[in-house]
Amino acid sequence: MTLSVSPEVSTSARFDAAPPVLALDTSAGQCSVALRCGSSEAFRVAPMTQGHSRVLMGMIDAVMAELGCDGRAIAAVGYGSGPGSFTGLRVACGVAQGLALGWDCPVVAVDTPSALALQAALARDPQQAQPDDLIAVALDLRMHEFCCALFQAEAVLDAQGWPHPIGGLTLGPQSEALVRFASLGSSGETTTGMQSSGSDAPSRGGADGLWLAGDGFDVSEALRVWSVPLVKAGRRPLQAVQPDARAVARLAARGLMLGRGLDAADAAPFYLRDKVALDVTEQAALRAARSTTSASTSPATSASTSAAPSRGATR
Repeated sequence: MTLSVSPEVSTSARFDAAPPVLALDTSAGQCSVALRCGSSEAFRVAPMTQGHSRVLMGMIDAVMAELGCDGRAIAAVGYGSGPGSFTGLRVACGVAQGLALGWDCPVVAVDTPSALALQAALARDPQQAQPDDLIAVALDLRMHEFCCALFQAEAVLDAQGWPHPIGGLTLGPQSEALVRFASLGSSGETTTGMQSSGSDAPSRGGADGLWLAGDGFDVSEALRVWSVPLVKAGRRPLQAVQPDARAVARLAARGLMLGRGLDAADAAPFYLRDKVALDVTEQAALRAARSTTSASTSPATSASTSAAPSRGATR
């Protein structure tokens, strides 16, 4: 089941008083900007995997104009620091750095798994949400690798602390991601030995207390199949498929109060790996594997495939 992202929208909402914060996210499959100023919030989002830099500044101008906020009033600029798209991370980081330098304010780096976990925690159905819920995050980092994390929902919502994934972040192929999440099982027990930052791992989770976030559950066939029962149970909120600048803004404001503000000169993307593309040999091997698969396809299979609608290339 593939969940789509809504087209570009603008929203304003009331919220409790907080430092004026501008937030940007271009780490994955959409470009979004959120501004919290005074007692209001303005938001812009558009789905895209490329070309973030062409629309980002226009979105920033739009939210600033909507709330009549002057850049000199901004207390901090938050940005989605990753992991995620190599180019996308550099776009948000670079723009946040430039704005913060011009406005003489700090930046706050917000990691993508924490932002998605907050989005899922806030989007839970009140009738299903429990204090000991867990949130499983899976991000497609391409090159057949996924970033996975597990969070306690209540810890993510705690305004007095910063979200910390249970057992840290992991990077690996879909087989490793599946092992990590499948170990939660339907019995409600978490993986043995997992520890959260500053506290023991929770004793409950599993299918009865598990929520999903991130696009890895779309891209990975193994994770997609495994997640079907949870999707059918309404435990994969549409609002938590792609990272959202509104979550980045909330966490940036929290981070500023917790002393996580950085000098603009220290802004940097968060990468889990140095390698960002297949080398020539690996590309040739991939093409050869695809050719072999294509050549071994039977005429009957080819005919049935050609009659089916195209699903497009997988990221």
